[in-house]
Amino acid sequence: MAGGGEAVERSDEGKTSPVPHLPVNLQRVVPRTVPGPVSAHNKAAIDWGWQGFLAYGAQTTVVVVDPVTLQCVQTLSKHRSHVVKVRWRKTRHYHQLSAPYSLILASADNTGTIHVWDVARGEVTATLQDGTRPIQELEWLGGMDGSEHLLAALHPPYSLVIWDTRHNNKLWKKSYTETLTAFHFDPFHFNKMAFLCGGCVLFVEDFSLTKCPSSNGRKFYVSTPRTSPGKVANSIPSSTSSNSINDERTSSRIRRKMRELVVGEAKPKSEEVSQLVECLQLMYHRTVRDQLLLLYSREILVLDLTINQTVGIIVIDRAMSPFSQVLSCWQRDVLFCLHESGSVSAHFRRRLLPMPSSPDTDKDNTWHADGGSAGEHYYEVMYDRKCHSEPLRLNKQSRPIGLTLDPVSEKHMAMVLGDGRVVFKQVTSSPTPGRQVVSTPLFTPGAPSSISGPSQAPHSGLSIADNHFGLATSPAGVHINMPKTSLADMVKPAWALADNVKELGHRVNLRILMTGLMPAMSPPPLVIRMCPPLTTRNILQYVPRLAAGTQSGVVQVFNVATGVLEREFALHTYPVRGVEWTSLTSILSFGHQPLSNSQGLVRNELMYTDILTGRTITLRPNKSDETSIDMVRVSYLKQYFIVVFKEDPFELWDARKLVPLRTMPRRFPRVSALEWSPTSHVKTRRDSESHRATETEPGKNESLVPKEAPHTEASMTESMLSLADVGGDKSSIAKESFVFTDTEGQLYHFSVEGNVIKDGTKVPPDSQMSAITSIAWKSHEIVLSDADGNLIVWDLKTRISRHIATHRGWIRKVRFAPGRDNMKLVVLFADGIDIWDVRDVVLVSQVKSPRDIVKVVDVDWGASDRPVLATIDGCLRVMDMALKSSSTPIYQYCTKEPIVSPYLLAGEASLNLRTLMTQQPWRPHYSLSFTGEDGFTPEQLHSIEVWLSRIPAELREFLETCGSTAHRALVTAQLFGDQGEIDFWTVACHYLTQPPLTHSKVDESSSSNSSVGSAELITLGDSASEKSGGSEDLCPPTTLPPSHPLETTYHHLCDAATYKHHELERLAIHESKNLEGAQRATLGRCLAVIGERDRAVRLLLDADASNQHFYTDCLRACLLAATHHSTQAQSTIKLVATNLIAAGNIWEGVELLCLIGKAGDACRYLQSYGNWEHSVWLAKCALPIHESVDILKRWAQHLITSGNKDQGVCALLSVGSITAALEQLVQQHYHQRAALLLAAAQQLQVVPNTQQHQQQQLTASTSLGSQSGFSPVLSAAASLASFAENIHRKYVLHLFSLGNRPAVTYFCRLMGEKGNSLLQELDSLQ
Repeated sequence: MAGGGEAVERSDEGKTSPVPHLPVNLQRVVPRTVPGPVSAHNKAAIDWGWQGFLAYGAQTTVVVVDPVTLQCVQTLSKHRSHVVKVRWRKTRHYHQLSAPYSLILASADNTGTIHVWDVARGEVTATLQDGTRPIQELEWLGGMDGSEHLLAALHPPYSLVIWDTRHNNKLWKKSYTETLTAFHFDPFHFNKMAFLCGGCVLFVEDFSLTKCPSSNGRKFYVSTPRTSPGKVANSIPSSTSSNSINDERTSSRIRRKMRELVVGEAKPKSEEVSQLVECLQLMYHRTVRDQLLLLYSREILVLDLTINQTVGIIVIDRAMSPFSQVLSCWQRDVLFCLHESGSVSAHFRRRLLPMPSSPDTDKDNTWHADGGSAGEHYYEVMYDRKCHSEPLRLNKQSRPIGLTLDPVSEKHMAMVLGDGRVVFKQVTSSPTPGRQVVSTPLFTPGAPSSISGPSQAPHSGLSIADNHFGLATSPAGVHINMPKTSLADMVKPAWALADNVKELGHRVNLRILMTGLMPAMSPPPLVIRMCPPLTTRNILQYVPRLAAGTQSGVVQVFNVATGVLEREFALHTYPVRGVEWTSLTSILSFGHQPLSNSQGLVRNELMYTDILTGRTITLRPNKSDETSIDMVRVSYLKQYFIVVFKEDPFELWDARKLVPLRTMPRRFPRVSALEWSPTSHVKTRRDSESHRATETEPGKNESLVPKEAPHTEASMTESMLSLADVGGDKSSIAKESFVFTDTEGQLYHFSVEGNVIKDGTKVPPDSQMSAITSIAWKSHEIVLSDADGNLIVWDLKTRISRHIATHRGWIRKVRFAPGRDNMKLVVLFADGIDIWDVRDVVLVSQVKSPRDIVKVVDVDWGASDRPVLATIDGCLRVMDMALKSSSTPIYQYCTKEPIVSPYLLAGEASLNLRTLMTQQPWRPHYSLSFTGEDGFTPEQLHSIEVWLSRIPAELREFLETCGSTAHRALVTAQLFGDQGEIDFWTVACHYLTQPPLTHSKVDESSSSNSSVGSAELITLGDSASEKSGGSEDLCPPTTLPPSHPLETTYHHLCDAATYKHHELERLAIHESKNLEGAQRATLGRCLAVIGERDRAVRLLLDADASNQHFYTDCLRACLLAATHHSTQAQSTIKLVATNLIAAGNIWEGVELLCLIGKAGDACRYLQSYGNWEHSVWLAKCALPIHESVDILKRWAQHLITSGNKDQGVCALLSVGSITAALEQLVQQHYHQRAALLLAAAQQLQVVPNTQQHQQQQLTASTSLGSQSGFSPVLSAAASLASFAENIHRKYVLHLFSLGNRPAVTYFCRLMGEKGNSLLQELDSLQ
């Protein structure tokens, strides 16, 4: 039934009619909240989680939205003040039965309370609080082992608290000396974070999960941006040409101003500091290491934290709307910016190109046509604004409160407006006709064309082989295209083109289009009225609708079961004062203008509306000014309605023909409260009218039958079905009655038959009651309420009255719940509501505002046990009978479209689904059709079928045709939103399709003193091609997508050539900044150790003679320029380097070792002194690939032992140590990941197939040896077959726990005799 306790209409005396078969589409009303407008306090309280759901704060409610179906799936209402932050938990950890897929959300409010929610159940799992001030920032930790349940919160004014949400306690609390307003974690360093303060940026570099940071951080002052939008007309033009005069003049002006932006650690002048509060947002760049973004209203600063200087700036002109928020992507170097107008702009990183002038020489704003004669090449970070969405038409109440990105695709975004609407946008691409030469990242990824000119490495050393960014040939197979489901699939990275390469491709036009809009409720306060209740006669047509009148004159019709706004009618020019239903599909609404004269006369509006067709009829259209309409009451048989005026007599109307029947005389008493009787009195005509009812069309207007009609009048009620037809011509003969009270409290009883009103009994006022405010009548009970908070219950049968003193002041409304024998009464006060059982005179439940809930402005019944509250925050809350909860587990909600997600399945079902979508070797063909034999229940199968049907067709086709387990696992991880699996399989897919690094044919001339050239990269490509050609006859071709280099997000995991290219770009930018002091010395040392000696010498010789280190710099330049090939020189330099390192001058010693070609020894020294990341940097930039493997393996061991096992395993994959990676996965009990990695490696012939090589022994040479400190699982004499058998055995046990019987049988048979015995043991357990 629609409600939890809906009663059934009775048709015979004392007997209950048989309940008809419930229709499958019958909608059940359960506790839920229909969200309203948001508040300014909710700004930035929005987050799109990896789980695929959107959450935002609406006043005191947390709203969860499904972006696929555009439905509200959950509302969480435990906060007592405005929600200021919401954050989904990260999904970077490994998911298994002990840590299944789940929807965990954290929210914080203005009073410092943090709730951690289980969204699927709608319950609070943890409540955290430290102080009563608003939470400034909230962020889940992740990436480190066992940190997925830790939550970082910024408690004002200056305290950072790490909460353990699993045990509901505080790990540590750190109080700083500055007032903190926001923070952000460095995505590349787990021990670094930055705080935004009132006058500075505070950097913390000793963050740890286990202990409180000991230092107070390092302050960094930034002076006010002085770029004037009026002076810089178009600083970041959309054109990609770098040769225009305007571009050069504009960028030179910006560069001169950028030198004034960063002050450093010294505190600037007081007038500058006073303006630093204009900084709107601080965040680390998610794609580029050691870069920080500072958002101002008209500028975005890009800060390089290694040199503490601004290296880029994005400025908008005066005509554009100011910035409000910036989001950095992780798949590509793209910034999405939200503007105050509601528009969104996308800024793409421009490929690093040298500018023909430098800040020192371009002082007079002149442009040199020779393209560089004025000075050295100058580099800066620049972004092109490639697309901008259309601005929205917004008023003051609908300003955007925040923008969020889908973290999986990063091309879908959602924006919440102040009026509660949610706008969904999407980045789309469309290639322009024809082929043209382009040098921009905005083109379709694919195989590059031939180089258009002779290859000449420029002076900067930023050359990189173009084929490195093309399609990498896999060891075996034919390529297919990856489906374009994310931002990375639409555009290439900015660094994917060399300086001397022009590609022929399709130019791509990007657009940001609105793809969806969720409507919202109108601003409060609201007047609400529920449609007639459910009966056995209208059960097939019944929809639980609620009409809400708003202050703007709009009437909105909601489906209370689904929470969906079904209809919206702009009916009135004045605020709506009341709404009444005349049938299941028609309403009456009235309103009047505010009082504007001393006589109290207004212009009234009374409207009839058919909500299905939208047909509207204006009643009383030509009336002059009169007293305002106070109420409208429709009779229970929907034959009549009465219009009550404040000072004038009421009018009686025919509800079917919509014509007035009678207006009462002027001397008639003024009505203060009125209610129709739920009973009728025409028993004498029962037989004849029953016969007439049988001749009418069956089922017509069944919705008009009132549920409360008593069993003695059932036949009469049936006879009235035809008479209640609004369009019918039959005359009404049923007599109905009503009662009302006058201003003195006297009760009158009248009956109506046709247009005749007959006077009945009069009851004098009760001495214990004051002015009557409301009347409720059900069965033989009449309840009256007064202005002093008293209730009087009259029993018409026994003629006994009972008084109830609530002592809560003026009672605004009383209303009985629907359902026979359900005598629950809701009482609305100014400070809350009560629910009474009138029959037993017992208080059932009570809620007070603002102690328990925000102020309630109106109340009604949504079902027999579901009160509906309209609150001052604009929400509609369907409560339970205890008035404690307005939310329900997601699986109990009735929705217009099914809400399905792997996160809503049981733990075993979601993990089993992930397994089946990734690998199905036990099936003859891969299929996305599942049955109960796969381990699912019928309900789970239905949800999975719906979820799979919503997957894009190209993605389904890819899954069914792709022959690579690794790539299928990557796509499955993206569909699941599993961040940890996405990272792992992205790295695995890249390196499994590359040749092992230790066997690459690397040119030995590519040594530590060589720049990034084409030889090494072409050798890699040729080696891959050779391996592919030699393996064609070993196995059938495997269908693989193309492989591109990893994005800079993975940084240390990138291949050496890509890594060095990024580092040379970074050093070129630093070289252009005219560094001084220690920063200049560090830059020169970096250039020297990675082989750029000429640039290092020139940098050292350009030092100012007045510098105190001038003599030292000159000596270093001489040392770099001298030859070091003699044995004696090398011995001397090595001895000096060793002594320097022993004395603590590590980098000086490392520099000397690199000068004599001992970069490998330098890396080991760095690792022995704990400089692990510096050793990786040096190994990838200065060592040949085959020599860097051991250094990287030692670094991988360090990651694993220091609590970052996932990145450690990826590091092993990056050097081709597949077996060592498998060992670590087994040790971590990641059995499914290990089995899939083994299958993918065997499929791509990276490791031998155990079925084909049962007799071949494979030593653990690729695993980490004893010098690396590992305890390998495989001994030297162990075989890969036995190791694979161990992995399969663990995997079988995992599959058995998931209930996947076919998979268990397959892998047991794959193991031979041992597998058969294991299968028998498992069968005995069932």
